[in-house]
Amino acid sequence: MASIRLFLTMTLIAIIVLVTFLSALRGYRQSMQQAETLFDLQLLEHVKLLTLLTPGVDAGSVVLDELLLPEQANLEMEDQLLIAYQIFSEAGRLILRSSNAPTQQIAELEVGYSDINFNGYRWRALVVEDLVNKHWVMAAQRIDARFELAESIILQAVIPTVWSIPVAGVLIWLIVGFGLRPINQLAAEVRRREVSDLSAVEMDGVPAELSPLTRSTNDLLRRLQSSFAREKRFAADAAHELRTPISVLKVQVHNVLAGLEKPDATVEELKHGVDAMGHLVEQILLLNKMTPDQYIGQFEQVDIYQLAVDAAGIEHPQMLKKGQVFELQGNSTLMRGDPTALRSMIQNLLSNASKYAPEEGKIILSVNKDKQLVTLQVEDSGPGVPESFHERVFDRFYRLDGDRHDSTISGSGLGLAIVRHIIEMHSARIKLSKSELLGGLCVTVCFPGQENSVERGIS
Repeated sequence: MASIRLFLTMTLIAIIVLVTFLSALRGYRQSMQQAETLFDLQLLEHVKLLTLLTPGVDAGSVVLDELLLPEQANLEMEDQLLIAYQIFSEAGRLILRSSNAPTQQIAELEVGYSDINFNGYRWRALVVEDLVNKHWVMAAQRIDARFELAESIILQAVIPTVWSIPVAGVLIWLIVGFGLRPINQLAAEVRRREVSDLSAVEMDGVPAELSPLTRSTNDLLRRLQSSFAREKRFAADAAHELRTPISVLKVQVHNVLAGLEKPDATVEELKHGVDAMGHLVEQILLLNKMTPDQYIGQFEQVDIYQLAVDAAGIEHPQMLKKGQVFELQGNSTLMRGDPTALRSMIQNLLSNASKYAPEEGKIILSVNKDKQLVTLQVEDSGPGVPESFHERVFDRFYRLDGDRHDSTISGSGLGLAIVRHIIEMHSARIKLSKSELLGGLCVTVCFPGQENSVERGIS
């Protein structure tokens, strides 16, 4: 159902049209029957009038129109209604007729109404016996004229009803829209809320039909608030319960290594395993924190170039171990966002670039602003990512060919998943391509300004 308002309007109009049609059809039939009765009574009055205008006439086949009668004007008007007259003697001899009546007898000399044919038309005839003047008086009226006159009168009454249907449609559209206003108000109330506002929806004068929806919405918000609170407590507890023993393990491994006279391969592998486990825990906790549905941070004015400097400072030791050359391009660029999330995003992009770039490779991080569009780009000299895998690399725990590249740096498969969540939070767009300058992977992130709208997602 595309629109409740449209459905109700069209349904009600259809019902009105159907009821109006059936009523008009029934009224039409009844009106035609009544009109037939009235025309028959009118025909009887004409016959009575004719008997009064022609007392004792015995002219012998005289045309009625040629008689110089005082009431001739009235008869001419009746002739316009296509009425024909004949008067016969008691012996059946034609003594008077109208100009549109034949010389032959148009009906049998029997008192009453009948349908007859003459002059190429169907006529409704009335035969009356004038016992005073000893005459048979006949009057006939064309049926098609009677039908047209009755139909024109009836249609004049029906047409206003037909024209009222569009007016009724407009009124129904407005009334239904007015009746659905509480639904729009509820939608607007929910739409105006911040992501972090899960309090109950309060509306005055809620209709009885909308009360179940309001109660269900408030119940859903209450359950979401409870669920998010549990998730927040879980994240805090997990951060404490997981970080503490891992930190203890790191200290113990460091002490073991310090007590050895020469490096031991087993202990070195243990150290790398503990570091990898610590990195994985930190990434999982960060991913849980950065989930858009649970993200409650407020955006503020930040310098993304300065955030890039901070992230590069954190990742620079990793690059030095591999003898990689790092270059930062751009200048101070202000935008609205969450500084912690943006710094984490840049750090993950630099970490991936350093991980897959070869020894003594090169990494370039650039920040640019074109009008209201802020662009952050990370390029490396590594092998890159095939185009067919551009979507897959953003999946959680997915690593291209199981981290096929020779690297001593641990990986969890969550870095780009975290990047995607942060990009979604900022309504930004990310694009993977081949670096034209270095030949490896080029990651471009475009942030919309306050006056720009950029399609959210991955391209």
